Amino acid sequence: MAEPTLPASVGIVTIAVALLGPMAGPYAVIVLSALAGALWALAATPTESRRAGALLMLRLVLTAVVLTGGVAWALEAQYGWPAHQLLAPVAFGVGMGGDRWRALVDVLVAAVSRRIGGGA
Repeated sequence: MAEPTLPASVGIVTIAVALLGPMAGPYAVIVLSALAGALWALAATPTESRRAGALLMLRLVLTAVVLTGGVAWALEAQYGWPAHQLLAPVAFGVGMGGDRWRALVDVLVAAVSRRIGGGA
């Protein structure tokens, strides 16, 4: 009798849910929302190959996973909006931002260096 086999993706999801427990739900919301936003960025960005498009999607989703929690927490602290309700819109916005994040980081670094250096 042959052993039942599971697709690798089902096994990975099962392990993630077992390890993350209650955190699996919010991360699923973040990943799916970031994927939806990243599709908008992918449509607007010329890519040379499917691999380049897939790497762009991966980079945007991972950026959203890293940034969404902190941004949602900051919005909750500043405005009193519940962070758990902001996860999807923030992740979508981060994914939709596309490659414009580099320009934003450059502006932030310049502002911080002016602030520290005391320049105008």
